[in-house]
Amino acid sequence: MGANMNKVSIKPVGLLIVVAVLLTACASNTQFQDLKRKILGGQDSDVVVHELETGEQEKPQNLGKITVADAAKVTESERQKAVAKPVGRPDRDLGTTIASLGLLDKTGFWLETPLVEAEADGRVVYLQSGTAINLRLIPNGGAAGSGSQISVAAMQILGIPIVDLAELRVFKR
Repeated sequence: MGANMNKVSIKPVGLLIVVAVLLTACASNTQFQDLKRKILGGQDSDVVVHELETGEQEKPQNLGKITVADAAKVTESERQKAVAKPVGRPDRDLGTTIASLGLLDKTGFWLETPLVEAEADGRVVYLQSGTAINLRLIPNGGAAGSGSQISVAAMQILGIPIVDLAELRVFKR
């Protein structure tokens, strides 16, 4: 036996599962809460175990820190600028995109889209109603055709229900 003993090795994924299980068991003990957050990067151990077992990531959840009403807050001057008719140089048509509700932690009027490579002023038209709005176009780094995310404030002006996917025609100034 001596020098040729079989060594037991734990793979990093297995070790992470063991740590997650232990931290879950200690969840009721407050002294372990900070350690748990540091190891898991602020995520709950159930989320990490789910990701390890299935390979799927759960969608981020709004933990109630930012409400739709908070995200939709804009000043009257921002609102007037957003609904103003374009004047001056003509818009360049970038095409259409399907947009969903974006993150609530960003206020104002914006569209994150793969149709632009750099931030720019733009305008979108909600094809279902013909309603248009001026907003900030922000690149999202996605592949062409991967879809866009729009601010809740812009969705409200355009009349898009926040649970809907909206087809938008996008113009760049």
